[in-house]
Amino acid sequence: MQILVVDDNRLIREMVSAIITHEGYTPFSASGAEEAHKVLDKTDIDLILMDVEMPDINGFELTRQIRERLKEQWLPIIFLSGQTNDQHLAEGIDAGGDDYLTKPVNSVVLSAKIRAMSRIAQMKAALDEANQQLLKLTHVDPLTEAINRRGMDEALDRAWRVAQREKTELSIVLLDIDHFKSYNDNYGHPQGDECLKTFSKLLQAQLFRPADLLARYGGEEFMIILPNTPVEGAKMLADRIIIDLAKNKILHDFSPTCDHITASLGITSTRFGAKNVASLIEQTDKALYVAKESGRNQHICFADMLTGSTTHLIDTKASIK
Repeated sequence: MQILVVDDNRLIREMVSAIITHEGYTPFSASGAEEAHKVLDKTDIDLILMDVEMPDINGFELTRQIRERLKEQWLPIIFLSGQTNDQHLAEGIDAGGDDYLTKPVNSVVLSAKIRAMSRIAQMKAALDEANQQLLKLTHVDPLTEAINRRGMDEALDRAWRVAQREKTELSIVLLDIDHFKSYNDNYGHPQGDECLKTFSKLLQAQLFRPADLLARYGGEEFMIILPNTPVEGAKMLADRIIIDLAKNKILHDFSPTCDHITASLGITSTRFGAKNVASLIEQTDKALYVAKESGRNQHICFADMLTGSTTHLIDTKASIK
C-alpha cells in the first residue's frame, strides 16, 4: 500500500511517514498541492493523509481537485486537522474526504485508520473484480468469446463518438461465413458450434491492437470494429482473414464455393458519408450483400460500390505459398 502524506509541516510529514513505514507500507510526502499532483502523476497512490490548513491551497480544495482528476476512481482521503467542530468535519466530508483525524496525530489511532482503509480498499478491489466479471458475462458471447451484440452496440457507439470528436477515421468489417446453413445441416449443430469457435479464434488472431474489437453480430455473422483505422487498413485485414481461412482449412465438403470454410466481407468507414452508427452498419451490410452475390469468399468496400469497382478476389493459393 502506497500512502501520500500532504502537509506543509516537515516534522509532521516525517512523523506520519515513520508510522506508515512501521505499519509496513510505503510513504510518499508532499508539502502542498503542486507537489501532491506531481506525486499522483508518477505514482499509484492507495491512500492520502491530507492536512487541511496549508498556505497555498487548503486540503478541502485540493481534495476537490483530486476527485475531479480521478473522476470515478476511488482513492481514500483522510483529513488531518487541529479543528474538531462538526461544521468543519462536515465540510471535509462534502469536499470528498472519507475520514478525519485530529492533530496532534495519535499514532495508535492513525495506524488503526490505515489498516481499516486497507481492508476497505481490498474489499472494493474484490467488488470491482466481481463487477468486471459480471460485465463480461453480460457483454461476451459464451460460445465464441467475442463480445456479444449488446457489447458491440455500446463499443461501436463509443468508437463513433470518439471518431467524431477527434476527427479520426473509424472502419468496420462485417463478415458472414459462406454456406454455414449447409455446414450445420450436414455436420450437425455441435460441429457447427465448434466451427464458430474456431472461426472466431482465427479472426481474433488477426487483431493486433487492444482497441480493435471482434463481435458476434448474430448467427454466423461477425463484426470487427477498427478505431482510428483508414479503410485501406481494413482492406488489408480482410485480405489476411481470407488467406488465413485458406491456410487453416476448416473442411466444408458441402460448400459450392470451396472445399473449406470461407467468408464474405463488407467494409466501410466514416470517410464515406455515414451520418450515424446505423447508416455505417447499413453501408457494410450493402457491401456484404454484394460480396455474397458476386461469388463469396471475397471482400467488398462500400466506396468501391460507388465507383463500380466491386470485386476483390484473392489468389489464396499464391498467397499461401
